Amino acid sequence: MKRLIVALALVASLGMAGHALAMDKKINIFNGAQYDIYTLYLSPTNANDWEENLLKQETLPNGDKVDVEVSRTENAEAWDIKVTNKAGETMTWIGVPLNKAGQITLLPDGQYNVR
Repeated sequence: MKRLIVALALVASLGMAGHALAMDKKINIFNGAQYDIYTLYLSPTNANDWEENLLKQETLPNGDKVDVEVSRTENAEAWDIKVTNKAGETMTWIGVPLNKAGQITLLPDGQYNVR
């Protein structure tokens, strides 16, 4: 009986460990793009879908930051970030290593800094 209880406890703890590995990672995105951002999308570089706008507020003003969560279940080494400005123009940052970052600063012309 004791072995059964120990085995069940082990299985339960392994299940929780797997769940912890699949949790999201919080990334701080700082807007240094020189314009206000009206939409913000993330996608693994190898994906074909931008999914949903991650901005919860109406805009991300130049010089402000927002925290977003990146799914660790995607297992992507690089991510693309797409934003739009007030005029509807888009800018895309390609191959951003979000899995190695705590903060990404979006700079003009598709450049970025990782911290």
